[in-house]
Amino acid sequence: MIDDVRTNTRETILGGDATEGSLLAVGASAATLAATILVFLFRPAIAVPMVGAFIFVTALGWVTYQAEIARLLTLIATVLTVLTVTFITIFLFASAFPAFVEHGLGLLLVPIQGGEVRWFFWLDAVLPTSTSYWNPAGGAYSLIPAIWGTVMVTLIAGAIAGPLGLFGALFIAEVASDGLREIIKPGVEVLAGIPSIVYGFIGFQVLNGFVQQSFLDDGASFLIAGVVVGVMALPTVVSVGEDALSSVPDAMGDGSIAMGATRWQTMKSISIPAAFSGISAGVILGLGRAIGETMAVAAIMAAGVGLANPLFDVFDASATLTSLIAVNYGSASESTVDVLFVAGVMLFVIVAGMSVVSQYIERQMREKLRGEA
Repeated sequence: MIDDVRTNTRETILGGDATEGSLLAVGASAATLAATILVFLFRPAIAVPMVGAFIFVTALGWVTYQAEIARLLTLIATVLTVLTVTFITIFLFASAFPAFVEHGLGLLLVPIQGGEVRWFFWLDAVLPTSTSYWNPAGGAYSLIPAIWGTVMVTLIAGAIAGPLGLFGALFIAEVASDGLREIIKPGVEVLAGIPSIVYGFIGFQVLNGFVQQSFLDDGASFLIAGVVVGVMALPTVVSVGEDALSSVPDAMGDGSIAMGATRWQTMKSISIPAAFSGISAGVILGLGRAIGETMAVAAIMAAGVGLANPLFDVFDASATLTSLIAVNYGSASESTVDVLFVAGVMLFVIVAGMSVVSQYIERQMREKLRGEA
């Protein structure tokens, strides 16, 4: 058993045709990396020379045993990625644990005068009209307004990014000529690289004035934040959706047209169902960005800490979970920081859940297209 593990480990790192020289080169590179990590943890002042030693040893081995060193580097990158995600998850939950112990479900309740709490039933009739939901000085740490603000912004962003992203992906993949596609696709991908604070500033300056004049609203609102975040998520939905539609075999569409279907009928009945897993993944990724967006939302409506009245008022404003963290962590006390970590845990769980749903949808559609379900 032990010999099998050693053999599999050696084949994973060195390949099936490894030599003693390659073993020495890979071992030296791995040893210097381990030494670099230990030095960084216990003697960070000399970490830079150790990094230089690791680079030198790895480069020396690359010259003679390129394939083996490349396998080692890919393994290191994979292990470091997994460890990074694991450590972040552990740190996040461990930092939020004290707030869970101290406040419990009170973080998800509606506080009322006198320090008591009331369950939140999503009904205006049971909500107090003059409640301090978030007041660290007074011991009020309700995350309900931030959760509801996140839901409102995400729903508005999804209503914009979902349909527009789908039709944009259809146009690029199915309608546009090759020349036009080569212009539009890079342009859409460039939009995804614009910093979020730029979107937030432009959205606040342009949309805020428009809403004030057209809807007689006082200022920033869920509507403005949702529109801005929806536009930010749009390039992701379009790009991923277009890749999914382009991966559909041409024979499927050609057969539909040969049977007398129109171009739109082919897109509706063939292309979209066949690429549905990729399209849904793009929408979920876009919504994940909407949920986790910080700077754009903080630039638009960072100050609100109350519930909308009524709850569905898109012209009201409140902090989201991300903007609540961004605005408060700089001057927060230790107990408040623990509560902010709880908000981070909520975001982590929501986005991770969306990723699991995306993978489930993709697997189900793959099985359906293969005739396995």
